[in-house]
Amino acid sequence: MEALITNFNHGNGPYIKTITLCIAVNEELKKRGHSPLPIIVPHIYGDLQKKILSEEFADILKDNPEALLLDDFSGELLESLLFKTGHYQRNLELLLENQPKQEVRLRDYLQGTLTVKTLSGKEIKIPGEGIQFEIANNPKFATGYRKSFMTTEGFFSQVLYETAEESALGFDPKVLQEVRYKIANKIEEDKSLHLMSEPSIFSYNISRKRWRNEIFTPPFTHLPEKNSEDVEEGMYVMISGIAGLRPLFDQARDFGMKLYCPSSVKDLNGADNTRHPSFVTNPNIRYQFARTGWSTVWWSHMSETPLITLPYQHGDDPEIFFNEKTVTRLGIATLYDPGKDNPKEVLERADLLSPHIKGVNERLLSVYGTIDGINYMAKVIADSLEGKSLDSYKLVEPAFNE
Repeated sequence: MEALITNFNHGNGPYIKTITLCIAVNEELKKRGHSPLPIIVPHIYGDLQKKILSEEFADILKDNPEALLLDDFSGELLESLLFKTGHYQRNLELLLENQPKQEVRLRDYLQGTLTVKTLSGKEIKIPGEGIQFEIANNPKFATGYRKSFMTTEGFFSQVLYETAEESALGFDPKVLQEVRYKIANKIEEDKSLHLMSEPSIFSYNISRKRWRNEIFTPPFTHLPEKNSEDVEEGMYVMISGIAGLRPLFDQARDFGMKLYCPSSVKDLNGADNTRHPSFVTNPNIRYQFARTGWSTVWWSHMSETPLITLPYQHGDDPEIFFNEKTVTRLGIATLYDPGKDNPKEVLERADLLSPHIKGVNERLLSVYGTIDGINYMAKVIADSLEGKSLDSYKLVEPAFNE
């Protein structure tokens, strides 16, 4: 039996987007006369992950319950490496301690027979040689596959490098350098193709050069479908899938608005927690309140819903520090510091973002001809799998580095 395998970073957004890209690649290959492949997904987040997958990909699973296959073994290995809570440097130290041995275990496992399950629990065996290619989003493992396609919003190696240059962030440069050389570089060099979606972590830097000869693309998501339900005006709160960060979002109540959030959130008092993130497209959702993870940033600017975000917290993932620079430079978000800012004034600032948000989307369209990065990436990957030239994609310069 043949299949494709996924490899992704922490949080719910990365695995959802990675699977969405895999589905788009399957659809693109099907148009070209190839058979679609089952998608192997590391099972990290237990029943919650199953629930999210069953909701997000209901149509696919209805037609083919074996389209998504959960892998408990790779999920266990990956879970041990993901950024959770506490100080970022401690997570890096644990990565240095655990990643090399876990990577060896994973690569040994991938050489044998994989034991995977459908969402309903049916067990399926897949020989290691049946894995045709890998699609990864900011991965934590070098798997060794000859055909391995990596999507990113900013290379881990560059985040480590730039963090070391920002002494005010307070991380030990020796630890950053060690992770960069021993882990990040190895993982990125393992991938056969790098796709950099825009806006990206370092879009604030107009002089940024290509880091690994990457191909630039539109955002790593589909265009959101418009929601037109008649609901009370309010704010959508997107709470991170990273444990320990939810208390930060209690600040959403400061704005005195009706709150909406995903069904996975049970502890945001007074909120309507029956709403998928696509609900942010409803015209009565005036703002989105979220951490500056890329899934939420894309939802905001693609739906033209102003983003309100909390300032970078000391010890948090430094990607958030750089993301804030980018969303501020592009004018697609405003910061809310509960200790300093008046909520009413923050909403007034957010209302002024609309022209900038429209400008970002217009710029993407002018450079790529589309804002849908998933379909764009699927065509690049399908062309690569068929051995076609990628020169036309490689010649595209980044949209925001000028």
